[in-house]
Amino acid sequence: MKKQINFGTDGWRGRIADDFTFENVRLVTQALVDYLKDGNLTGNGIAAGYDNRFQSEHFARAAAEVCSGAGINVFLTEHPVSSPALSYAVKSMGLGAGIMLTASHNPPEWNGFKIKEAFGGSAFPETTKEVEKRLEETLRIVPSAANIKSFDPRPTYLDKIKSLVNLDLLKTHNLKIVIDPMYGSGAGCFTALGVPVVEIRGNRNPLFGGVNPEPLPVNLEESISFVKELALKYANELTACIVLDGDADRLAAIDGSGRFINTHQVFTLLLHHLVVHRKLSGEVVKTFNVSNLADKLCRKYQLNLTVTPIGFKHIAKMMLEKDILLGGEESGGMGIKGFIPERDGILAGLMLLELMACEKKTLAQILDEIMREHGYFFYDRIDLHTEGAMDTVKKITAAPPEKLGGMEVAKVETLDGLKLNFADESWILFRASGTEPLLRIYAEGRTEEEVKTLLAAGENLIRQQP
Repeated sequence: MKKQINFGTDGWRGRIADDFTFENVRLVTQALVDYLKDGNLTGNGIAAGYDNRFQSEHFARAAAEVCSGAGINVFLTEHPVSSPALSYAVKSMGLGAGIMLTASHNPPEWNGFKIKEAFGGSAFPETTKEVEKRLEETLRIVPSAANIKSFDPRPTYLDKIKSLVNLDLLKTHNLKIVIDPMYGSGAGCFTALGVPVVEIRGNRNPLFGGVNPEPLPVNLEESISFVKELALKYANELTACIVLDGDADRLAAIDGSGRFINTHQVFTLLLHHLVVHRKLSGEVVKTFNVSNLADKLCRKYQLNLTVTPIGFKHIAKMMLEKDILLGGEESGGMGIKGFIPERDGILAGLMLLELMACEKKTLAQILDEIMREHGYFFYDRIDLHTEGAMDTVKKITAAPPEKLGGMEVAKVETLDGLKLNFADESWILFRASGTEPLLRIYAEGRTEEEVKTLLAAGENLIRQQP
């Protein structure tokens, strides 16, 4: 069973009762404990938290008992928490690590094990490699409850968020806001901050209502309908819906008109707000699959932009080393200056509401103004279920096409997967998922039709591979 345990883009994930078992959770926890002890990195202990998934609290308890049995103080959350809340607890309490039981946006039958390092962010590849290495050894596991303490990380986390956001501005501008935590562990956070909102899908439902807890349009029919009804009821007020993923570290948004504001557009809006209204400065980081619209804003605001491989851990490393204003990834993870080097859907969502209050405009109105100035960019993604995704990407990378979808390829990049760039600043990226058996095809174009053409041509290219 140990050979099945591998850390991907963010943590180890598996299907419950298949490879994600109590035995394997205990093994991974012991390997982490041994790594921390070998390096004298245990700090004040380890925090263990969990999301709303099936059996998450029991998996977290099993992990806590392993830490306790190794003589380490372990702080087990009293209830489901968001990943950023657990991450902040690790940093603020001086802990050696955090263990978050979550599979984030994966289907309901999955669960996962995220490691948070002492700085309060996702474990770096060199750390997870050390943990994997110890899984090959004979691990001595002696579970115990002796050193387990229960705690609630939310109050301290929410106090930090209050220090970063102008909550009075949000309360006085009478925004009509819907929060959709998608049955995840971010439920109740906006209300706890005193922000007047209507929350939907805020109860615990391990089946997530039959959809994956990922903020994509296909999963948001209920949210789109609800926010449109609210906008009709309050026709003269600014309306929006903030959508969180399963563990609330990522987000997207829906305008009152029902228009989906994708993660690239969220990144653009946040960058605009932080510079124009917050008057903040610093460098900007984006992953390899984030919109070229961000590049245009960085040029306008004279901000240095760095592109990293996919995975927020690469952004987190830069946030530790440099003065980073904003870091963002295609999946909706946003890291904002002033917080720990971690993505946080709740903080990013509050910043979007601040932006609406500052400009007295809807998200769609603000976005359209930006795109009228810098050009329109459209985006979509398809996921192909295949066990041989990595090999397929290697094949097309070895012999990339010179033309795709009727367009000449202007530039080929291989920072993370295969990216084909075209003269009009459109692009297509082929990449094997680091969390699921999927081959993802991402595309950005100057029109919606161009995106559809690129994705169809990209899928056809993959289907042709032997």
